[in-house]
Amino acid sequence: MKFFSQAKIDTKELQSFVDLASSRRSVRSFDSGQQIPKETLEKIADAGRWAPSGANSQPWEICVVEDPERVREVAAVMASQADRLNDHCKGFPHVHKKHWVHDSVALIAVFVDPRWAETYPVALDSDLDRTEYMENRSNILLVSVGAAIQNLQLATTAAGLTSAWLSGGGEPQTARDLQGLLGFPPTHIPYGIVPIGWPRRKAESRWRRPISEVVHWNKAAGANLRSQQDIDHYLAKERRHSIYKDAQARDEHVEKAASDGEIDVVDDGTP
Repeated sequence: MKFFSQAKIDTKELQSFVDLASSRRSVRSFDSGQQIPKETLEKIADAGRWAPSGANSQPWEICVVEDPERVREVAAVMASQADRLNDHCKGFPHVHKKHWVHDSVALIAVFVDPRWAETYPVALDSDLDRTEYMENRSNILLVSVGAAIQNLQLATTAAGLTSAWLSGGGEPQTARDLQGLLGFPPTHIPYGIVPIGWPRRKAESRWRRPISEVVHWNKAAGANLRSQQDIDHYLAKERRHSIYKDAQARDEHVEKAASDGEIDVVDDGTP
């Protein structure tokens, strides 16, 4: 038997991947027009196909929408969903008024059949199953979906394109609209819609917590764990700027808010 005792870490390849991951942005500004070759879209979809999933269930169906008329129809569904979001949940981007999703050259809809969660661990004791495993099966399913969508977005970035993740497809009304439009049965939920396009401008830097605060070595670094007070502060003063502004503008806002006690204004979705 041959052992790879002299195996080496490929630091160059690792750094290339980290650079790719850190260059991914949820960009809401596309240039309309130029089509994306079908072969490119298929490779992006293939990256999603290779995502890990619980029990190797591969619970997703990846629907690539690239016909211009069908792209407009899906964009209209997501605009309607955004209108409802803007009416009931303030502080999030409004795709209809900002028109960016309508400039998508393609959209990838990730449909998932939740029945595949039954392939994950089921306890022999029904009481134990309800307390220990039932909810976790749903968690495994959603984590699997997230892995597929992340792969799609990274592949999109690698191709020099840009994307975003519209997570509203799982809402009942949006799900019904997309099922009807794209021909999927009610058993399949469109948990993620990934619009793809040509970047209108160079992607801005985005704020990330310092790695020294995020990574815990061997045990929890208690001083780095964020409290309810931190969450409340983020909601009141930082969220809007952390989502939509580049890193420098966000830091300037946070410094100003800390000095004068400014309370952030809720984003009502208007241009």
